[in-house]
Amino acid sequence: MSDADYAAFLQKANKDHAGLSTNTASSSGEYISSKAHKAIRALGERFYSSDADEPFIDVAFSWSGDQLPDEAAFEKLITKSGEVTEVVTAQQWDATNSYGDVISAVKEAAGGGSEVTVYRVEEDDVRKIYYVLALDSTHKQLVGVKVLSIES
Repeated sequence: MSDADYAAFLQKANKDHAGLSTNTASSSGEYISSKAHKAIRALGERFYSSDADEPFIDVAFSWSGDQLPDEAAFEKLITKSGEVTEVVTAQQWDATNSYGDVISAVKEAAGGGSEVTVYRVEEDDVRKIYYVLALDSTHKQLVGVKVLSIES
């Protein structure tokens, strides 16, 4: 395999599969973009523990609804990511309170009035993406973070 082929392979393997993310993070280790709400920026380099510890990355989706989307509607927002297999409350997702700071930051970023909900999206048998989101009805958007989980 040539160097160019290998570089193309690496670039494809490392691309962001949820193309709607507003994160403009660079490969220099910045995971939360400067455009994120200050509460989410305060998380810094926060990681999710799984078979491969991955960073939380800020996301925002335009959403004019008055409540969080159901599974089918959320799948339309993330057309390239995979299938939504589970929607749970933040407390169900984080039963041990390991990510209380993440949940609080998402709630604050949404203005504090919306409950935080977690969408589990399966890319394949081992790659899952968790979207930790709340509704910011003032700005008509869903705000929060996503994180890749490797579950073998």
